[in-house]
Amino acid sequence: MVRERLQAYADRGVFRGFSEQAARAGRHRFRFSWLGAKPMSLDYTPATGTFLFRSLLPGIPARSSLAADVETFVTGRASPRLPPHRRVERRRARLRCLPSRGAVSVELVATRNHHDYGVNRIVNLAHEIFLYLHTYQPEYMWKHFDAPEE
Repeated sequence: MVRERLQAYADRGVFRGFSEQAARAGRHRFRFSWLGAKPMSLDYTPATGTFLFRSLLPGIPARSSLAADVETFVTGRASPRLPPHRRVERRRARLRCLPSRGAVSVELVATRNHHDYGVNRIVNLAHEIFLYLHTYQPEYMWKHFDAPEE
């Protein structure tokens, strides 16, 4: 089901160069180009319902104000004040940022077998993070994602 959802994004032209690596230790890794020039990887572990965009945001030190800003934004996506199509329902999934080696990874754990919901939410979340950074941290996007400066 997760593979089909991601393939549907690729078929619609959202992702470019979509591929899946052979599963290792029960973890599936999907690679594609999307929100920048460099390929992204999304790990999916069916046994736990975990989706992980590893090193989604490079060049962010763990204890920096930018890391705190991104973490606040990500955890805020579970706010009941957001409209349902933008919110991550806490009863269906948990979110967190994982700073490591100068980069921030983003993880979503789908609860109670809501894996279909999880794949949709993690893709939407990544898109919203990039929109947020384009708006509020353009210098970061210029430096790390070659975003236009206009």
